[in-house]
Amino acid sequence: ARALRALAGSPASTSELARRLGVSAPTASVHAATLREAGLTASMREGRSVLHCVTPLGTDLLAANPGPQFARG
Repeated sequence: ARALRALAGSPASTSELARRLGVSAPTASVHAATLREAGLTASMREGRSVLHCVTPLGTDLLAANPGPQFARG
């Protein structure tokens, strides 16, 4: 849920997602892949980076399950 919330405000590259979550890039990549496989996010290549964004399904899930806002630091 934390990774999905981290993407809710704005799309992010894998390295930016890692920074938002305070984890390594490989760990963020695993989280992103899991969310993508569940249909909660979509990923698109942008140059050398992969940009991750929340899908309508992911948005609906977040709206139905409000939790603490993800603090960006």
